[in-house]
Amino acid sequence: MFKTMIAAIVSKHMRKKLDNWTIKEEDITEVLKQIRIALLDADVNLIAVKDFIKNIRQKAIGTVINHGEDPEQILLTIIKDELVNILGQKTRQINTEKHLIKIMMVGLQGSGKTTTVAKLANFLIHEHHRKPLLVALDIYRPAAIDQLQTLADQIHVDFYQHGNQNTVLTADEAMAIAAKNNNDVIIFDTAGRLQTNKELMDELVNIRNKVSPDEILMVVDAMSGQDVMNVANEFNNHLSLSGFVITKLDSDAKAGAALSLAYLLHIPIMYMGTGEKVGSLDVFYPERMADRILGLGDILTLAEKANKVVDENKAKKSLARMLAGKMDLEDLMQQMSQLSKMGSFGSVAKMMPNAPKISEDQISQAEQKMKIWNVLLASMTLKERRNPQLFKRQPNRKIRVIKGSGRKPDELNKMLNEWEKSKKKMEELGRQLKTGHNPFSKLGI
Repeated sequence: MFKTMIAAIVSKHMRKKLDNWTIKEEDITEVLKQIRIALLDADVNLIAVKDFIKNIRQKAIGTVINHGEDPEQILLTIIKDELVNILGQKTRQINTEKHLIKIMMVGLQGSGKTTTVAKLANFLIHEHHRKPLLVALDIYRPAAIDQLQTLADQIHVDFYQHGNQNTVLTADEAMAIAAKNNNDVIIFDTAGRLQTNKELMDELVNIRNKVSPDEILMVVDAMSGQDVMNVANEFNNHLSLSGFVITKLDSDAKAGAALSLAYLLHIPIMYMGTGEKVGSLDVFYPERMADRILGLGDILTLAEKANKVVDENKAKKSLARMLAGKMDLEDLMQQMSQLSKMGSFGSVAKMMPNAPKISEDQISQAEQKMKIWNVLLASMTLKERRNPQLFKRQPNRKIRVIKGSGRKPDELNKMLNEWEKSKKKMEELGRQLKTGHNPFSKLGI
């Protein structure tokens, strides 16, 4: 996702006191210059950047700063409002009040369309208790049909395909199949190309005319460059798109071009992909995304994810054990399991307010370490996880775990050492809290 460091730019250039406590042109000239450079570097569309800068200038100049108010925070508020304007202002989702929802998914080859079809189906199952039917219409790539069938089996939903038959006929048959199976959602995975052409558009228009979809969603890769605007415009001219799904927003992709689509085409970004797993699809909230771009995190989405996967009673008991110095490897295993359900490590880290920038290499290393630890922990008995001291008293247990997991001795030793250090830190934290000390005071909490 594009990180403009806008908050840092504002902080650097708005620290001085303002004459007469009014924001003037000269107070924000350098700020706006640096923001413009940052946005263009992030691939945000030039028209969107120009409008963004112009609107900030108009709103900021002449603003009176009352005593006790922070000019930096006032300017950041203005910037956030304009970011929300570019990102789409209002949140829009699929209308799930209809008895039967027909969704047509379109996009270029390689955008993650087929995977997104499964993610959207999984989302509608768990959030709205729907019964989807996935329909494979990408007959030019047999691998796409196989992939969709595999994904349908993975999330336990109905699937329909009819080989190389004309896609319009297959789509028509799918609607009859859905009626027979009592499916209340039909998602059509249409063909993609490396670029748009007349044949593709004619086919998509024919499918649209046959099935009359309630939603036509275009899937866009966050790493798409400026040309995505022309591509999206062509899809929209032929099909009248109802929304976008942006994939790979958990990566360090610039994403500026993709996130400019809502503003320039007046079509909402409805969902975003935040990882490879089928559960990694989130509703797109413009205000929350603006917070993330400004470096303010996305604590609301993080809380919602945690609420879905974390058992509150178990979490309270686990925290109490940790603060009492009783944390064991079973606690560690359960915590890693819950964290993995919330999405990729990178996507969770980027939702934390004021989180330091984490590189893709660091994210990859952390996720690899978690995989290794899960394998090691799964190779232990419950008794061993509940009483890790057994490994010190009975070294043969280590040998059995290493052989059973296929991992290296130093990986097991490193995990045990890191767990021991974490246990001691949490115990010390618990002692400080008991004595009334605030261990987080240095963080301003």
